[in-house]
This record gives sequence, structure tokens and C-alpha cells, in this order.
Amino acid sequence: MKIFERSLLQAVVCSFTLGAASQAGAQNANVTLSSQKQYIRGYGGIAHAAWVGDLTAAERNLAFGSGSGQLGFSILRIPVTDGNPDSVNVATAKAAIAAGAIVFASPWNAAKTYGSAQFASYATHLNDFVSYMKNQGVDLYAISVQNEPDYGAQSGWGSWTAAACHDFVLNYGATIATKLVSCESFNYAKSYYDPILNDSAALANVDIFGTHLYGTPVGSYAYPLFDSKGAGKERWMTEHYTDSTTDGNSWPNALGVATELHNAMVTGQFNAYVWWTIKRSYGPINNGAVTKRGYCMGQWSKFVRPGFYRVDATASPASGLALSAYKGPSSVVIVVVNTNSASSSLSIAITGSTASTFTKYTTSASKSLASDGTVNATNGSLSVTLDGSSVTSFVGSGISGTGGGTGVGGGTGVGGGTGLGGATGKAGGSGNGGASGSGGAPASGGALASGGGGYQVGGTSNAGGGAPVGGGAGVGLPPATGGTFGAGGSQAGGKNADGGSAAGGAHASGRAGGGDGPSASDTGGCGVSPRSSHSSSLALLGLLGVLAFGSRRRRANADGAPYTGARRKR
Repeated sequence: MKIFERSLLQAVVCSFTLGAASQAGAQNANVTLSSQKQYIRGYGGIAHAAWVGDLTAAERNLAFGSGSGQLGFSILRIPVTDGNPDSVNVATAKAAIAAGAIVFASPWNAAKTYGSAQFASYATHLNDFVSYMKNQGVDLYAISVQNEPDYGAQSGWGSWTAAACHDFVLNYGATIATKLVSCESFNYAKSYYDPILNDSAALANVDIFGTHLYGTPVGSYAYPLFDSKGAGKERWMTEHYTDSTTDGNSWPNALGVATELHNAMVTGQFNAYVWWTIKRSYGPINNGAVTKRGYCMGQWSKFVRPGFYRVDATASPASGLALSAYKGPSSVVIVVVNTNSASSSLSIAITGSTASTFTKYTTSASKSLASDGTVNATNGSLSVTLDGSSVTSFVGSGISGTGGGTGVGGGTGVGGGTGLGGATGKAGGSGNGGASGSGGAPASGGALASGGGGYQVGGTSNAGGGAPVGGGAGVGLPPATGGTFGAGGSQAGGKNADGGSAAGGAHASGRAGGGDGPSASDTGGCGVSPRSSHSSSLALLGLLGVLAFGSRRRRANADGAPYTGARRKR
């Protein structure tokens, strides 16, 4: 309840901040390609066949394909089943890998409060799932210790304490047969990660810090302790949705995911962003078609490819505008979210680029990841016009002085054998802990399509590329752990509700504290910039989302109809 009260208060404060913020702001933005930030592992979502039905072959192509109208997702999450593993998610996982994506797994239900007496058998359970999937043709990239270990304490089902999460990593993390993801807090509770970061022995046994963002205000996305102690590790946003009460094509509601992606990349500095279910009425794909929300995600996933790095840029250049920038071996991608209802003009100065022309792609009320013409660079600067209520990607080829930078984990291995970072992350051959990789820039060929301009629209990723020089993230680091998956229904107390409020529920509907609101800046407690009246309306939606705090996803049949069975059980 205290978490709810704090989140409600922060949402109110952020909403008033939006309404009262100054309209002053520069109409210019700067991008500095030499100022490198986090490595980009990719974007994606979960396939949960037991809850919402499996993706069809056509839907898999939409999600993971790189052609016109496809999203280019490079990460798939699947649940770890309770008891004996089953093959319900194998077909989609194999299709994702065939398209060049990586697959990781999360144990679904915390069966009880775990202690050291259960750790050995739990580690065996996780390894059995890794082995089973490998025998089915799916090399898991990683597996986590536990999905939402802190949610159980809120709702009365099983849970893991922060101490248990730390102790399992410390004593059994090195025994797991693939990369290890930490316990995945449902609201980015740092108390679940601090003990590992403050213990060098435990830290050596984990590769990825995973979290969810339910009810998390943008101001809490930053993690200074990770910045200081997490060298060689990655942080992933492994589950969230911005709004389950509106259809994925509802506009401008769908634009909220673009704002969240901006904040996750800039303020949170996440290496990966993974949506909740790929196939859902409010998700990126519904009824065999990509939704507006999916196209908003595609403004990143289609062009900001695994092996890219985020670079320094003016995050909030003007009222209602949010900008982030990325570079590949030879490509530059700039993504701008405009939450103003009217069109906006912006001048972008790019330092370090030799690109003379940028291709423009836009998602708005009338456009869906549409090729929207070209913009010529004059003396390294772009003068652009942005549609009202839109997200736009500018893609150009040409970087001066490419290469260098720090590797993201791993030792001295050069790439992974299966492309896009490698299926198992063992190509690097480095020791536990994994300092920053040598060189660190993406390998020649890398995870990007060869042929000049980095990732080519309509093309495919180069399957022979592999991870960046230095072994990618945590190459050679100890494997991961996973857990359990329940076959029951929705969580009592509203955890899995799709819409509306649920008394006692712990999960926000995605807008608590402004975490999923239309924030356009990575600075300040609310992480928002001044905006128009239209943007303030989006902020109000964020506040209303708090009233549905606890109204998270509800189990559904494959046709999307609500499932009214019992709460999910181990």
C-alpha cells in the first residue's frame, strides 16, 4: 500500500509539473557520435502460448522479420514451465532464432519463499529447462532467477526475498548452463539488486540485471550504483506495458510506448527493452496485424540494431520533443518523439557523421513506420519537420572515425558464433566477471547487414556477424538461472487484469508515477519536459493509470477473450 501511495503522489506531482512547466526550450539539438553510452542488445516481447495462444507463422514473420511492415524484433522472452518442460513455445522460439533474434526465459511463478535448502534442486530445474530447449533446437541466450520475486509479498502468493535472490546467485549462479539474469523485480526495487552489486563474488555470477517497470516513475529509472559497479554487465527492461485499457491502435494512446522507450534508453540506460505479450489487443501485434503501438516500437527495433550504441544527444530539445541517437559501425539513427498535437520543427547538429542524406520513417495517426522522404544534411546539420503526435526515425550512413569504445562485458572473444551476440554467449571464452571487452566496437560484419549502410530496410541481419569485439555482453560469464511457470489463470488482487482497477492489486497499469506517461526528458524527478495541452492530456492518462494500480494482465484464451479461471498456480 505504501508503494501505491508513493506512486500516486509522484503521479500527481508529475502531472501538475506537466501542466505548469515552462514553454521555453531550444529548438536545436546536438548529437555527438564520439560520446558513446550503452550497448544496444535489442528490443522485443514475450511469447506466452499457454496464456494468449501461440504466434502464427505469419505473426512470427511480422515480429521478427526485417521486411516492409515487419518489426525486426531481436529479443524473444518465454516462460520457464513448472515441472517437466513442454514444447508450447518452441516453434516461436525457433522462428525467432532463425530470424537472428536471441531467446531468454523467465521462471513464472514463485512457488513459495525459497531458502538455501531448495537452491540445489532449483538450479537443477533451471538447467533441465535449458537442456530441454537445447534438445528442441533452441539455445537459450539467458535464463533468469525468478520473475517478479517481490510481487508475491504484495498479493499473498509465493515470493523470494532480496537475500534469497542474492544467495542463489552467489552460491549457484555459476552452475547454470547459460547466461544468468538476476531476479526481475516488478517495479525496479533496487533492494533486489544492491546486495549483488555490493558483493563482488555474487556479481561475478550474474550477466544481466533484469527488471520490470510497473508503477516505476521515470525518475527511478536511473541506477547510480549500477553505473559505478556494474561494468561488464547489462541491464534489461524485461517486461512492461504502457496501457492495457485501450486498443493497440488507439491514437495517441499508442504513442505512450515511444515515450517510454525514449526514457528507458536515455534515463534508464537499458541495453534491452522487452514488452509484455507480443500478441495482445493492446500489444504490438493483434489479430495477425501490427498495431500502432507495434509500429512505435518498430521505430527503434527496425533501425537501432543489436551492436549499436546509444550516443550523447540533447534529450529534450523543445517543448513536447524527446530525442535519442544511436550509432552502428557505419550508420546513424536519430529517433524523435513529438507529443505535441501540432507539427514541430527542429535543427539537429551531428558531430562525427559524414552522412549527406537521412531517410525519414514516421509513425503517426495516418502513417505506420512509413518511409517519409529524405532529409539532406548541410554541414553536418539536419533541419526537420515532425508530424504532430508522432515518432520519427532518421537513418543515415556515414561515420567519421568509427570503432573504439569499451566492450560490454566478456573477455577477448571476437563475436558469437550465431550472430546477434550468439545464442549462448559462450564464444568469448572469458573468465567469470568479464571485464570490458577489448576494442568493444561491433565486429566487422557484426550483427548488422553488410552492404554499406548498416541495417538495410527490407534486408536481413548478417547471420555470420556475431557479437561485438570483446565478446558482447558478459561473453564467458557464468550461465543463468530460471524458475517456474504456472498454468493457472489471473492473479487474485488484480495482478494480471487487462484493464480497470483491482482492489489490492500491486501492479500499475503502466502509468503510475509517470513511468509510462508522455515524458520527453531524462532529467528531473518526473523525467518530463514542458509540453502542449495535448501532451498534458497524455499526462492525465498517466495519472488515471494509477487508479488502475493493480490492474495488470489477465489471462486470456487464444482468441483474446478474458479467461475467468482460477489464479495461476505452480
